Amino acid sequence: MSPFVEEKDLDFSQFNCCGDEDLYPFGCPDCGRPMVFCYECDTLYDDLSNLCGSLEPVNHFVPAEPIFHCHNCQYAFPYTFMHDGLYKMSYIQWRAAGFGHLLVSTGT
Repeated sequence: MSPFVEEKDLDFSQFNCCGDEDLYPFGCPDCGRPMVFCYECDTLYDDLSNLCGSLEPVNHFVPAEPIFHCHNCQYAFPYTFMHDGLYKMSYIQWRAAGFGHLLVSTGT
């Protein structure tokens, strides 16, 4: 079992953006803010206390520019941020941030 929160660990019933949610849980490396990105419809959940989606613009087409910025600290996420796994959060970090209720998996 992975020590990191993965898509399968999320309670999908909490996220309602497109009806075919493909969710990527991650965190900001600068401020530690947990977030979720729906890579099916490009909805960014940057405030997990309010799952209405983000007002933060998402770059859909320009790979040379950041895909979005952290709403909390303005960290610029590279367009390919999901590919390298550098932004994954552990269960401990996720729960310490107060979002254990968004998980269906117990983790490690």
